Amino acid sequence: MYTDTKQFEVETLDIPISKIKVINRMRRTDENRIADLAQSIEGIGLLSQIIVAKKDECYLLLAGLHRLEAFKLLKKQFIPARIYEAPDLICKLIEVEENLVRSELNAIQTAEHIIAREELLIKLGRKAVVGSNQYTDEKITNEELASQMNLSRRVYQYKKSVANLNPEVKDILCETDHARNIMNMVKLQKLPDHLQLEIANLLVSGKCKTFRRAWVVAHMKHKQDRWNDNIQQTKDELGIPKSVMKWDRKKDELNDICYLVSHNEEARIKKITGQFGTNVINNYTMMPEQSRWFVKYFSKEGDLVCDNFFGRGTNLIASAYEGRRVLGWDLSKLNCDLVRNACVENTCINADNLTLHNSCGVEMVEFQASSNIIDLFLNDIPYIYGAEDYGNDPRDLCNHKDLASFNERVERCLINMKRLVKPSNWEKKIFKPIIMKVGSSRRNSAGLVDMATEIEIIARKVGLVLHDKIINELRSSFQSYNVGRCIENRYTVKSHETNLVFLKYESSS
Repeated sequence: MYTDTKQFEVETLDIPISKIKVINRMRRTDENRIADLAQSIEGIGLLSQIIVAKKDECYLLLAGLHRLEAFKLLKKQFIPARIYEAPDLICKLIEVEENLVRSELNAIQTAEHIIAREELLIKLGRKAVVGSNQYTDEKITNEELASQMNLSRRVYQYKKSVANLNPEVKDILCETDHARNIMNMVKLQKLPDHLQLEIANLLVSGKCKTFRRAWVVAHMKHKQDRWNDNIQQTKDELGIPKSVMKWDRKKDELNDICYLVSHNEEARIKKITGQFGTNVINNYTMMPEQSRWFVKYFSKEGDLVCDNFFGRGTNLIASAYEGRRVLGWDLSKLNCDLVRNACVENTCINADNLTLHNSCGVEMVEFQASSNIIDLFLNDIPYIYGAEDYGNDPRDLCNHKDLASFNERVERCLINMKRLVKPSNWEKKIFKPIIMKVGSSRRNSAGLVDMATEIEIIARKVGLVLHDKIINELRSSFQSYNVGRCIENRYTVKSHETNLVFLKYESSS
């Protein structure tokens, strides 16, 4: 029975089977059980009457569907029944049951009927509720309700979850074809109310023809609501950070300060001479805007930025210009003097916040007893195979022309940088990176050696995590000189470099 019906009982008598209406038509029956019951009834009679509710000129079956089917199997015209007057809850349940078997219900209507059905069954004392012992009490479970609708429990829960839609969204979409797509409605009900309403209004207004389009437009419109002031400011200042970046030279003050060093005749180093000795191509220097972007994106004012291979000092000058403390190493005393003068005389950096060492940037012996002090390493080490000549100092990476020897020195450098850089914390979104700008080089039939691949392997070996890769367009004069050789050997002109971003997390040793 659906409830305690003693208060409604009228009488017990034999009633015509033809006048019995099965209200729960979705319930499955067991043919074997019906056959066994029929055999038992034929032998000893019906031991327990069915239960019905009288409504108008018919009887609504409340309990005993298998017994009723057994009597039909035996071709009997009447069946013993206990008869009750049908209460309002039963009438409402009948209406819900009848509607649920109608194929024209959309996802929203189906969900509302499922919820109404469960609520009615709970009021009638027939459905288990959270915290009750559904098995001891012999009450209907969601799994059984799902089975009655020929659904798995999972699909039943999907259909039911649509009822969680914002009430206004239900009203907007209920009479539209969009409400017929159950999975779209399931996705929609998981969203915050403001996004649900935005999507619904986009659909009914015709501004978006498809659910997918409305979903994207609504999320894009409200995306900035999740941004804090720092994220918005960073985007406004630096643009959208992309995996492939292109920086244009700006004719501004920072560019002029860097120019003082990069174009100093004593500091410039010739790379190659073309066109019968009339066209000199010098070693490539960092673009100030590229340096400034990395400094501002990965550090804040007052942070300590280190370039342990600073050369003409573009990274350090940009750091000083943007209010960072500066630490650097270079094997050229001239470079040290020029960069120091450029920073002190043309930026607002305090001399106490500027430390340049005329020594080896691999070993960094001046800080061999220190650890966790640097906020950002930003460097551009020499290319492999001695592609660039910076002098005769054996400590200089450009003089380690054997790949194994070069990588050995890089590993030593990474170990020292890892020790000195501050740890990062993913949960707190604290990132203190080591950023290395690297390229590639060829050795004829030995093929292409990508420094990024070599250094990634070494970094993983020493316990650093590759956080990101950022490709930047390379604008070197050497490209024009190299075109003919590239075409002759059927490979492409190298027009990019890779910025590897490594992190040391707090758990790293």
